[in-house]
Formats: sequence, structure tokens, C-alpha cells
Amino acid sequence: MVKISAYEDPKKSPYTLEYYDSSWEEEYMKELEKDESVVKWTKNHGLRIKYFDSDNKFKTYIPDFLVEKTDGSIELVEMKGTHLLKNPDTKKKMEFAKKWCDARKMTYRIISKYQ
Repeated sequence: MVKISAYEDPKKSPYTLEYYDSSWEEEYMKELEKDESVVKWTKNHGLRIKYFDSDNKFKTYIPDFLVEKTDGSIELVEMKGTHLLKNPDTKKKMEFAKKWCDARKMTYRIISKYQ
């Protein structure tokens, strides 16, 4: 079961609370707050990316973070444990997210570490 906690009063988010699913996400939120190249960020972005999984079933994917940089670029960021990167469904999700971002001149970024 995922424990959801709140990061309170972020300065670069439009919200007074940003919810996170892991201490790893909380650490990343703190990094975003300190990063001078980041204008704003949120997990509460409302973006949904439709894709077909490895069984060809229609699914919806919600990326972890939406980040806007000082140069005007926009990134969708996904936090993913290294052990999940070779999962066929994860690969499909990443493939569709990259195409979705490319069509909108955005960057899709995976941040991974062993969990």
C-alpha cells in the first residue's frame, strides 16, 4: 500500500500542498524548489496520456511531475525504480509518453534508482 504524504507550502508550485508517494519524490520536490533553472513545478497537473499496454489493452498514464524551466522548456518527469525499467508495460508507457511529449515540443525524462 502506498502511503501518501504532503509537502507543504512549496514556493514554485501553484498549490499550497503537493502530495507525494515516496520519500524519493519528496527529495525531488525539495531539489526542484532549490533548482534555479526551475520556474515552476507540480504533481497536480491533470495530464493523462493514453496508451496501449503490452497486452494491447487501452490504459491511462499519469506522469509524476510537470516542470517548467527558465528557458521556457517543459518536462514531464517520471520517477521509476530501476527494477521496473525492463517491464514490458513500463516500456510501453515510456514509449507513448515520449511520443506525446515530442508532439508538444516537451521533454520526457525518467529519473531512476534502485528502490
